[in-house]
Amino acid sequence: MIILIIFLILSIGFGLSYILGKNKFSPYKLLLSLWFMAIAIAQLRLSPYENPWTLKFWLILGLFFAVFVLVYLISARMWQKKLKESNDLIPANNILWLIIIFLMAIASIITNAYIFHRFGTLPILSSTPDKMRFIINRDIFGLWEYASLFSRIFIPLTFIYFLQFKPKKWLKALLIAIIILGFVLLSLYASRLVIIFPILLCYFSYLIIKIKEINFKRIVLASVAAVVVVLVISIAIPAFRQSITYRDYLDPSAQDDPFGYIAKIAGLRIPKSLNFIVPIYIIPSFNLQAMMRAVDIYDSSKLYHGGYELSTFNSALKIIHQSQTAIKIPWGTILLPWWVTATFLFGYFVDFGYVGIVLASIFWGILLSGLYVWAKKKPSLLSALLFAYFSFVVIMSIYTNYFMRPELYMDVAGIILIGLIIRAHGFSPKRFR
Repeated sequence: MIILIIFLILSIGFGLSYILGKNKFSPYKLLLSLWFMAIAIAQLRLSPYENPWTLKFWLILGLFFAVFVLVYLISARMWQKKLKESNDLIPANNILWLIIIFLMAIASIITNAYIFHRFGTLPILSSTPDKMRFIINRDIFGLWEYASLFSRIFIPLTFIYFLQFKPKKWLKALLIAIIILGFVLLSLYASRLVIIFPILLCYFSYLIIKIKEINFKRIVLASVAAVVVVLVISIAIPAFRQSITYRDYLDPSAQDDPFGYIAKIAGLRIPKSLNFIVPIYIIPSFNLQAMMRAVDIYDSSKLYHGGYELSTFNSALKIIHQSQTAIKIPWGTILLPWWVTATFLFGYFVDFGYVGIVLASIFWGILLSGLYVWAKKKPSLLSALLFAYFSFVVIMSIYTNYFMRPELYMDVAGIILIGLIIRAHGFSPKRFR
């Protein structure tokens, strides 16, 4: 209980410093607040599957936090010296921005229509939403599937457009309709992640774009709204999906709820009325437990020396008929229930052990500090979106390493391309001040 209270206080402290401190919106504060809250929640150990944390695991976490913060602070000073304030005075061109939004919306409509035509359904309409998503992922060409989720990008693009320009009434109505359409298209996949993604990109973009003028009230309102919406979606979407997936296992006479079945599998010792917290509890607690198990299983003789991280590109290697990385992870031993992952530190540790944790700390410290300083000193659509994107990746770090998801590379490439196109055709960073 003492550990829980300590990390809860630390989480709240870094959270408040993130939104109100001197260097507000600094990603390292976001990461520490998130992870300390996850560590606090994990101390509840509501399931018999959860074991007390080992000293080795505590040392791994301590090593990461210490090196990460040190590298972040040092590299932030370095970026501050190297990057100078932007003083461009180029006329803004918002027509190209609108064209990109409209083209992405049209492409998303077309690709979703094709997927529906091919399968006769979409995940939210299917009797097995999870299985349907896997089928689409398996049978649809990657770029085509990616285009069907363009809403993830054009929703934040439209939101930022509203922050920078004052469109006429007809255009404003059209853009609002496009945002609504985007969320409708994303909801077809019954995935909380794809819906939360653009919401958080809008939130983080808003914070960094308005960093010099946003007041306390607006920060609190935006933060509370973002947290509430994310929590509601995190509960509602899985509830809807599980009610369909596990309907044959639910007992109507006993008034079973969608999370009751999962709570039984996980062995959670909580009142039935609190079953709605199952997804919120399992993600931080069970993921950290899985990471602890990995730390116990992998010693220096079992490491993959980069093979696990490189397996991310197996799909691309398969397309060009090149040999793929063959890595077999003992998931059954490491993971608890099947829906659990092992945080973003997993890949670094199973590849390089303690050295991997240090390398991860250095990499993330330099990357996040660079994006933060760049977005502050050289404000633009590109720097704002990349800052927002990797702030989202920080949120996901308790769940998985986003660098092992192919869409990260497509997302970043797309954001860079859009940012450079708009800048090259007359978009001014000065619009962000």
